[in-house]
Amino acid sequence: MASIVRSGKKYYIQFFDNHKSPNRKQVPTETRSITTARKVAKRLEADYLLGNYDPWHLEKSEPRQIQTLGELITLYVEEKSKTDWNSNTTLTNGKLFGKISREIGHQKLDELTEFPFDELINDHKKAYATRLGYRAKFTAFLNWAFLHDYLQKDKFHVLKLTQTESDQISSINYFTPNDIKILTSYISGKVVEDLEKGFQKKNSNALWLVDFINWQRLSGMRLSETLNLRKGDINTETWEITIGNDHFVTKSKKKQILPIESVEQLKDITKKKLADCSSDEDRLFGHSCRRHTNRIFNKYLKGALPKKTYLNIHSLRHTCCIELLRAGVPIYTVQRWLRHADVKTTQRYADLLNMDISEQVGRALK
Repeated sequence: MASIVRSGKKYYIQFFDNHKSPNRKQVPTETRSITTARKVAKRLEADYLLGNYDPWHLEKSEPRQIQTLGELITLYVEEKSKTDWNSNTTLTNGKLFGKISREIGHQKLDELTEFPFDELINDHKKAYATRLGYRAKFTAFLNWAFLHDYLQKDKFHVLKLTQTESDQISSINYFTPNDIKILTSYISGKVVEDLEKGFQKKNSNALWLVDFINWQRLSGMRLSETLNLRKGDINTETWEITIGNDHFVTKSKKKQILPIESVEQLKDITKKKLADCSSDEDRLFGHSCRRHTNRIFNKYLKGALPKKTYLNIHSLRHTCCIELLRAGVPIYTVQRWLRHADVKTTQRYADLLNMDISEQVGRALK
């Protein structure tokens, strides 16, 4: 009935009907993600079978007249939320672009310069990592606007992000081995106390957080990747973990493989968690709520390490990278394990580690 075809960098849904002329009709999905394209194809094919959609008789609507930055932002968020973004990305980007639209959305497109974007990504009151994320989002927005001819590329310069030495240091926060020991011991002890007092239940308590912390520290996986990991994503014959499935799209929009055959600690945690799963669709850590996970993690972090509340769950990914580099693992191996798109990202951790070593040696030789 319908198939997915690729033309250039984007996907199209191709319908076939011998009784139509032409017998093939392609409909653009406006996405570069095969996973999103499949979802669009499934929805359109269902509508076609129900008679609610006919790709051969699509009504051509008048193109929207976009004159201001605010109108362009609204269109961008609407289109991307239907094609490329998942619900979390839509919420995050919607808040950011909504704020920009309220502040400078009145600006005419033919008068627009990149100054508002430059100003935001170089606001040193914000963390470097935050500004780095802003630049990526603004660059994606501008590239989309160029592609659809809403803005002329030759009128704009590349968004530049200034970085100070303090930015380099503050953007990477990580746990020391002693921090991990203190935190996990605190959680275990607190759970035992709460069980005795009846504050937590034997079959439902926060002890899972210890395995979760060690998993994040050893695997270096992102929070969303771990929470969406299911029993069916783990091959216990080859001990390969597939990150990304029909329910979850990775940051790179590609399925990725994490080989853990020789990582005994990860294998032990995996076996333990798999024993609690009954079907391939069961999540390894039982739930997918980011808010709940962050809330309970921050609660115990505050109790165990009150002077280090600037750390968070993502710091465990940083910790993995730092520990591997400190152990002498080659930087390109670390890049592949962390699945950094560019080795320059991994190099930032190596640079920080070099600074750390220098400081330690300097203190020792005083």
